[in-house]
Amino acid sequence: MYKLKCLKCGREVSPLSTGSTCPDCREPLFLDVSLDELATREGIRSLVPEELKRVTLGEGRTPLVEQGRFLLKLEFLNPTGSFKDRGAALTISRALMAGWKTVIEDSSGNAGIATAAYSARAGIKAKIYAPADAPQGKLRLIRAFGAKLETVKTRDEAHRAALEDRSGVYVGHVVEPFFIEGMKDIALELVHSGKKFEAIVVPVASGTMFLGLYKGFEELTKLGLVSEVPTLIPVEACGYAKLTQYLRTVSLACDEGGKSLLADALRLTIVPRLHQIAERARKVSPYVVVVGDDSIGEAIKELYSMGLPVEPSSAAVYAAAKYVAKDLSGRVVVPLTGNGLKYVPTPNELLDKYLFGGP
Repeated sequence: MYKLKCLKCGREVSPLSTGSTCPDCREPLFLDVSLDELATREGIRSLVPEELKRVTLGEGRTPLVEQGRFLLKLEFLNPTGSFKDRGAALTISRALMAGWKTVIEDSSGNAGIATAAYSARAGIKAKIYAPADAPQGKLRLIRAFGAKLETVKTRDEAHRAALEDRSGVYVGHVVEPFFIEGMKDIALELVHSGKKFEAIVVPVASGTMFLGLYKGFEELTKLGLVSEVPTLIPVEACGYAKLTQYLRTVSLACDEGGKSLLADALRLTIVPRLHQIAERARKVSPYVVVVGDDSIGEAIKELYSMGLPVEPSSAAVYAAAKYVAKDLSGRVVVPLTGNGLKYVPTPNELLDKYLFGGP
């Protein structure tokens, strides 16, 4: 009924088979969904077919809060505190349908937490590889959900180690097509809100939200609910930007030349879907915004003053949105992707400088 499809060579693969890349050309796959089956008597309630969503914790349908020129999408209010819950719900649903007993993920924190939580919900074992310097609150949550945590030196090493592990099925969000499917309903929720906007700023590391939003709006266009895919402006962290080779670049506080220490959720350099992101960004993105720690720090201080407990990577997107708004006359959607409550209990000298004025 549903097929995984390689958009490069056209190969079709069963979604219940092991793997997320094309057997022929190794291209990361996408799920081919029949749009005719999405409409109900009440209209389109989800871009995710109900029969594919076997595991849920009530993710999605997050609030959209107006703040001046911005529409803040509070993705940090998902069950485990990040937008990654949307993707994990579909990924673990696939694992459950396929009968996989153990899943393997690599993550800087949020995707690992989501995978661990939804695996626990489904009764599936999870093994998560993460960098040892990830926020300790995130690592503790992964373990609390019962997953086996393996820490290595860097984020990229975590990715390589997970790929080499043969003790389970690799479901890494950096390639998993069902993970992207879980992101599509953000687009539908924005349309159902009835609020007009001119652009969406989108955090990009592995690119799951960017690709999910694009695919979601593309399907909504085919269904006649919108006229076109809106402007999507990717946001990356200093030292980890990859889209700069494809798009005009705007840099905010990157003149120090170093890598961002605050935006831990965006520090990925191995991006298997990079050219897929770039191909779509060239169609709907006027530029990419690359954000450094000074801009992130000022933005997170401002967001907390609004009563919004977000993580630093969410603040990077808000910092970018403030720049983007200067170029536009309409409103800008800002997905606030991760919950800052995973950070505050553990002292962080750099973050404390902005939140509390010092260590």
